[in-house]
Amino acid sequence: MRGMIYKDLCLFFKGMDKVVLAVLGGLLVLLGYKSGVYAGMLFSFALDMMVGILHLTALEKEEKTAWRSYQRTMPVGVGKVMAGKYAAVLLTVPVSVAGAVVSNLAAFAMYRTFWPEVLGLSILAAVALPPVFAVFSLPFYYWFGTQIAQFTSLPLAFLLFYAIKNFEDGWWTVADLVSLTGNFPLALLTGALALAGMFLLSLALSAAGYCRRR
Repeated sequence: MRGMIYKDLCLFFKGMDKVVLAVLGGLLVLLGYKSGVYAGMLFSFALDMMVGILHLTALEKEEKTAWRSYQRTMPVGVGKVMAGKYAAVLLTVPVSVAGAVVSNLAAFAMYRTFWPEVLGLSILAAVALPPVFAVFSLPFYYWFGTQIAQFTSLPLAFLLFYAIKNFEDGWWTVADLVSLTGNFPLALLTGALALAGMFLLSLALSAAGYCRRR
């Protein structure tokens, strides 16, 4: 299974080509110009979504190379195949976390204003958003294919860009979101348990879809 995880990680990082890096670079410049001290946080939100999209791109590359036909000849059960896919998603979370830290430090260097709450929210989103993207998109991929999975990711992308637009226009602030949490440790624990439950349910659905399409 380690070899399959390594393969998935290689496909993920190869998806970060010049076009993706150019888009992210242009977005960083644009947000830095328009969003002020929120630029680092908003860029990290966009990076979180990009991390999720790159996992779908890796699956599309598998289809083009007929990897699944070769995979059937390997002595690896469905459970390990699916566990490897979801493990690869979790192993790429440090990419989004590192992006959150670096982009917020860059915003601090530019505007000389540092808000711990902004950095904390960026890191929290970096940990949660890529797995949430996988939770919703991977079962659709294994049941219905790449195009349907891409369509199901659109609502998540819309919500993310809606949040970015609200921060740019000043409709929301980090203080507003922090005040909504009330008891933050309890809210964090509840969110972590909910995410773990959705993750396991998504893995089971993906496994069922994989068996159905074999």
